[in-house]
Amino acid sequence: AFPAPGPLDLPGAPIPLHTPGHTAGHCAYLLPATGIVVAGDAMSTGHPTSRVSGPQVLPAMFQKDLPGALASLDVIAEADADILIPGHGPVHRGSPRAAVEQARQRGAAF
Repeated sequence: AFPAPGPLDLPGAPIPLHTPGHTAGHCAYLLPATGIVVAGDAMSTGHPTSRVSGPQVLPAMFQKDLPGALASLDVIAEADADILIPGHGPVHRGSPRAAVEQARQRGAAF
């Protein structure tokens, strides 16, 4: 648990975004001053086990709870950012909502 809702008292004032699925306690972080969301393993844009490139979720074998991971994409979609840093693969430039839409389209394949 974090000490309080909202920004952490750290440089950049990151805002934790609870995104369970990959693990039960997985969090992404929004850096509002820079328009960056660090998605971690909630999303990737490339992975050695994937034949596709671009926004996607990790394959089911890497998820504690795949339905939960897909549901957590809603949290990332709402982030006010224009750069998404995934856990694996290159940086995605553009709206997190568009990245999530692409990830959802690909999520059913896993």
